[in-house]
Amino acid sequence: MSKSLAVQYRPADWDEVVEQDNIKKILQNQLSSGEVRNSYLFVGGAGTGKTTCARILAKEINHGTGSAIEIDGASNNGVDQVREINNQAKTRSVDSEYKIFIIDECHMITTAGWNAMLKLIEEPPAKTIFIFCTTNPEKIPKTILSRVQRYDFQRISTEGIYNRLIAICNKENIQAEENALMHIAKLADGHMRDALTMLDKAVAYDSTITELNITSALGLNSYYDINVLFDAVTQGFEEGIISSVETCHNEGRELKQLIDDEISFVLDYIKWQINHSLQFCSCPSFVEEWFRQCKVPKNHATHLLDALIDIKNTIKYDSSPKTIIEAMLILESEKLKGEK
Repeated sequence: MSKSLAVQYRPADWDEVVEQDNIKKILQNQLSSGEVRNSYLFVGGAGTGKTTCARILAKEINHGTGSAIEIDGASNNGVDQVREINNQAKTRSVDSEYKIFIIDECHMITTAGWNAMLKLIEEPPAKTIFIFCTTNPEKIPKTILSRVQRYDFQRISTEGIYNRLIAICNKENIQAEENALMHIAKLADGHMRDALTMLDKAVAYDSTITELNITSALGLNSYYDINVLFDAVTQGFEEGIISSVETCHNEGRELKQLIDDEISFVLDYIKWQINHSLQFCSCPSFVEEWFRQCKVPKNHATHLLDALIDIKNTIKYDSSPKTIIEAMLILESEKLKGEK
């Protein structure tokens, strides 16, 4: 079984890490001066490079010898597990100069678990280093936060993800439209791992990646279907509203996802009306021609956007939201007809 692209192209050194330049510079300076810290906290969204940089830092500290001890904080979060970590930390590494622990999802550690670890962080054993990684630093006790050196990883820019996708496609001889790769980069929303996972799915769906087949490859509602529903609501075509929702439901697609996709579409239309460009939109480039032809005024689009957000909040915990969705969309359509 071949490795996924996310695994195959996980950075192995600082040069391969996309962006996070300030963090890389500080860590490299610490390595050069020999002034590494005993406890680090890497904070950031999923797929921004926290664990990857933790592994690279561990490798560089030990000059490529030994392996860091990686621990999942979600499944090793109690007092007993933390005590076991404490016991491991008290012994020297047998195959490297430093014993390094990388504790992922560390926000899942219980308060009692953190209390058991506090002494270890305050007075760590010689040649022992902890690198904590988290997406939720607000769940970590202040007593811990004040004793670690914190680094905040930023979302990776759309351009940064796009350039990485191009480089990988060139190396793997993957045939892909540039617009298609830009669409994936936008959908990834700053998370490199998500982008590579989507690229993997697209390659599995069709050897040539185009904007048109990405939607099918990723299991998203087609932009054609989303546009049809948009037109039906804004033009007062109630039969079209019912047909769109019923078709989505009968085909087994998630209606809550349909509302999410419709929100993104309407928001993109409003952004396009403001900027006359798709620069800040998440939709693919071929949608721009639809926007050019669309005669829906911006105030009607903003009213629809407000209604869709209301629908999203109303059906949040509803296991069978079809009736509510149809009713609220028809009511919104009637309101828009009254404003013409």
